[in-house]
Amino acid sequence: MRFSIRSLLAILLLCAISFPLVSGIADLRRDEEMRMQLRVEIETLRERMALDDPQRQRVKQHQHDELTSIRAVREQAQRQFETIQQKYGGIEVRGPDVLSLRTVPQLRREKMQPPVVFRIHVPTDRDVWLKYAVIPAEGVSRSADQLDERQDPPVGSGFAHPGHYEVKLEPGEHLLAVETGPVRGKVLPASVRLGNKPLLETEFSGDGIPSTGAYHITGTKQLDFPPQRRLPWLLNIKVDLRDDDNSRRDAPFDGCLWLSDRSSGYDPFPHTMVDP
Repeated sequence: MRFSIRSLLAILLLCAISFPLVSGIADLRRDEEMRMQLRVEIETLRERMALDDPQRQRVKQHQHDELTSIRAVREQAQRQFETIQQKYGGIEVRGPDVLSLRTVPQLRREKMQPPVVFRIHVPTDRDVWLKYAVIPAEGVSRSADQLDERQDPPVGSGFAHPGHYEVKLEPGEHLLAVETGPVRGKVLPASVRLGNKPLLETEFSGDGIPSTGAYHITGTKQLDFPPQRRLPWLLNIKVDLRDDDNSRRDAPFDGCLWLSDRSSGYDPFPHTMVDP
């Protein structure tokens, strides 16, 4: 292949022009790498200087001391509360046919409503049934005898499980816990547990944003129910609704728990666990 003098001169001229450009690009890349390395070294130096700053060290130590103090206060409060639970949450057995109960104090955790917990002693010589039904919020007696007669679950109550449910309690001591929340949009979860076993996992939903408070029997002191005394109503799960205009109203139905000495022929609780 032959080149003319003119072509060779053009190639040489192109090489002469390209060489500084290629060299300049390499220099730019090298300079950029050096700048990045300098940035890393400067940031590392700043961090070291900040760590060595006496004022920063004092602030960090103060924060650590505050957290340690808060943990100590919290642990002390929990120990004191456990003492209160033991003092005011125990049951004394009154006899083979006497049912006894009391509420067990509970701590409120963050924004969640604390559960309502009952300690119940079921006597050996007496049948005791725990029952649940959704009932009108107004105009219904809390007498266990009258509650026992309810047979028709309401329609459109907002509760996913309107009832009616029952379970026979075994003799001995039981912890019955009722918990509501936290709210998810327009849905309010609610649960009933007997010891570590769930009896009912349900929810309320309807128009408005729900919140709740449990209206329950006062049992800070032990309550005793000999055979001649009717077994008690325990608790209503009451739902408060907030509408779009921020007005508030009560839901028309409550979830109701009570004790009885006889069966009403209700269905078992949906989550009742029966030992084989």
